[in-house]
Amino acid sequence: MSGSSPEHAGWFTDLDPGDVDAAATAISEGTADQPRNWPEQAVESGFANDEDDYYERLHAATLRATREAVRARDRADDQQLVHSIRAMDDVILGSEKGDTLV
Repeated sequence: MSGSSPEHAGWFTDLDPGDVDAAATAISEGTADQPRNWPEQAVESGFANDEDDYYERLHAATLRATREAVRARDRADDQQLVHSIRAMDDVILGSEKGDTLV
């Protein structure tokens, strides 16, 4: 939807309809001041063939965005777990050697 006014731009603006990764990023990082008739705008812009096609593309993009958010969160939790275990090891090994940690 190149050259369109920002107030009518949707999450699908300037996206290749087959690029699910870019669509997921647009949904994850985008904002809108107010709801609009996104299906109609997507069809008018050529992003989707019809309303059903729009919702299929939206579904695929939101699933991908959610999957990536969950993966990112899982990786963050894994790192916290690793740091916690290392800290516990430091305490246990330090107490075995007679070191004081305070």
